[in-house]
Amino acid sequence: MTDFSLPAVVLGLPLLGALFILFVRGDDRVVSKNSRHVALLIALCTFGLSFAALFARRITPDSHAEWQVDIDALSMIFVLLISFLTVLSVAVVRRHVPFCVREFCCLALIAESFMLTAVCAQNAFRFFFFWEAAAFPLFLMTAVWGVEKRVYTAYKFCFSDLAGAVCLLPVLLELAGRAGSADFGALAAVRPENQAWLAAGMLGMLAFKAPLFPFHAWLSDTQAEAPVPTGILLCGVFSKLAFYAYIRLALPAAGTVLAQWAPCLTAWAVFSAFYGALITLKQTEAKKMAGFAHLAQVGFLAAGVFAMTPQSLRGVLFLCAAQGLAVSIYLMAAGALTVRFKNAGIRNPTGIMTSLPYLGTAFFLSCLAVLAVPPLMPFTGQFLIFIDIFRQSAAAAFFLLFSVVLLYASFFRLFTRLLFGEPSAAPFPLPDMSWREKVATVFCGAVFAALSVMPQGMFDLAGMAVGKGN
Repeated sequence: MTDFSLPAVVLGLPLLGALFILFVRGDDRVVSKNSRHVALLIALCTFGLSFAALFARRITPDSHAEWQVDIDALSMIFVLLISFLTVLSVAVVRRHVPFCVREFCCLALIAESFMLTAVCAQNAFRFFFFWEAAAFPLFLMTAVWGVEKRVYTAYKFCFSDLAGAVCLLPVLLELAGRAGSADFGALAAVRPENQAWLAAGMLGMLAFKAPLFPFHAWLSDTQAEAPVPTGILLCGVFSKLAFYAYIRLALPAAGTVLAQWAPCLTAWAVFSAFYGALITLKQTEAKKMAGFAHLAQVGFLAAGVFAMTPQSLRGVLFLCAAQGLAVSIYLMAAGALTVRFKNAGIRNPTGIMTSLPYLGTAFFLSCLAVLAVPPLMPFTGQFLIFIDIFRQSAAAAFFLLFSVVLLYASFFRLFTRLLFGEPSAAPFPLPDMSWREKVATVFCGAVFAALSVMPQGMFDLAGMAVGKGN
């Protein structure tokens, strides 16, 4: 009798759902509606099963070692993040995807399945294959459903991702050759004599895929040009898998060299955070601001992994989840505003709190989440990282703190311009939040608030991931 494997069900359900959606038939309106409903149901079921796996972390892995899947503590953080953000992504398809909805939902579920398989894989080459495979549906979701420069932006993302893959693949080949196996457990035990080029390869992967300065050009353009559901998956979770790979592979295999390079690497990460915050100060478009604010947050995350202490690594894992949620909620609110004012032909909107009080309030709260205002969830992760950076270098900690101040200044300008003042004249009354948007906002806010007020469960999970040595 074949043993039940909950991880395999979690990985396979989105792919089965994507195949089922392809057979939805009817006129365009019926197909679009049913595709959205089926995709949302599949995404919710996947998240529910992922949450169930949190309490039964190791059920029964696949008996074939080469295709073994499992959910350990490190994988669980990203499994929950992927499955939850897919729910948010599918939930906003109705407003942001005007055509070929069935195909878009299908691609979103395929991307979810590939990313889940990547983080649950116990084989490094399987992880690499499915991580790169997930980039293809995201490429199509940008190139087909994006706005003005969508094709150019999609290729920019594709080539940056390919550059990161080129940096990572030789590292995997070398480690697997020395270990005689591609399993993560065997790779973690390898201690190669020449770690410098392995460390350089992993740093190249992180720089292109996370990304870090000066390899960040694709990030802001993708946020501005891609539809909101794609941006949620891309910046909320796909780019975060670079830190998963770095913690899983680089720290065990090249930790000695990375520790020697730590001062220079920390300076690089801090400069990325400072640069991202500084450029955000010059932006006026809400969605593009999210890209540069994300770059500043990635600088914080990179500083945490370069510090290489248990506390900073716990902070990195916690901030990955927190920042993924925060930027997704921000994109939902900013995207809703953009659609409304674009349809009304308003290029420089003002007075949103007067004309759209519910949506304006949701946008304001999402900005606070992105800014990591205390005591919200991202602040906790940033604080853990900041403490260890301060212990190692007061100067680096100062510039990290200064980058936070610049982000506050940039979003303060956004508040004063968008939210307050006289409402923009519109050719027709602009609709405030629909009941669907209110439900999604309350759901996201409740989850975010719960994790902000009661973060101990996520802390314990991050502690197990770091303590296990992954």
